Amino acid sequence: MSMDKPTSREQFTLSLRVRPEPIMVRDPFLEFLGLVGPEEPIAVGFEELVKAAGHMCPTVAGAYLVLRHGLKALYGDEPAVRGNVQVTAYGGPTDFGYGPISQLVNLVIGAASETGFGGLGGGRFRRRDLFVFRSDDLRHSEFDFARLDTGRSVHVTYDPGVVPTPKDLSAAIGPALSNGDAASVARFRSLWNGRVEDILEADARAVRIQPAGS
Repeated sequence: MSMDKPTSREQFTLSLRVRPEPIMVRDPFLEFLGLVGPEEPIAVGFEELVKAAGHMCPTVAGAYLVLRHGLKALYGDEPAVRGNVQVTAYGGPTDFGYGPISQLVNLVIGAASETGFGGLGGGRFRRRDLFVFRSDDLRHSEFDFARLDTGRSVHVTYDPGVVPTPKDLSAAIGPALSNGDAASVARFRSLWNGRVEDILEADARAVRIQPAGS
């Protein structure tokens, strides 16, 4: 994996051995404001999640895979609709990366916690409280996705363990952080980014979709 050198601040391109498909969504609020055409789909790519997170890691890859496969289970080949999906994480904001994941879920599908947009008028286009943390029911990397219009819901589990972690990864972190020499940093980057690429390559094997309530 390498990152192409940007020629301006507007450019950000990842060179990966896999090409994650963009997640297609619609945004009725953007349509209402005339910023996109009626029912015009919007592509949200993996690179945008990396840019928003400020890094690439198994958690960011997991957010992408959970979103792509969870939304596909609800919408099939149609674009998912922002503001029409509630996402529940089984844990609190500081458990299992659920806090950072919630920010990426908000970016893609508009499901926000209590800090989200409250809507116009009587709450139209509301995003607030569409991401729910179940701190009372702690589970590792498990989510519910529910459509508000149809009531259809699915349970999504992310399991990066289907891809073995490189045995030298843990040992490479210390030298890269403390020494900072080019060789140590390059080795860590290769192992770290390679693991993320392995997870993306595993794709649906790293995600399990079940009926809600599982």
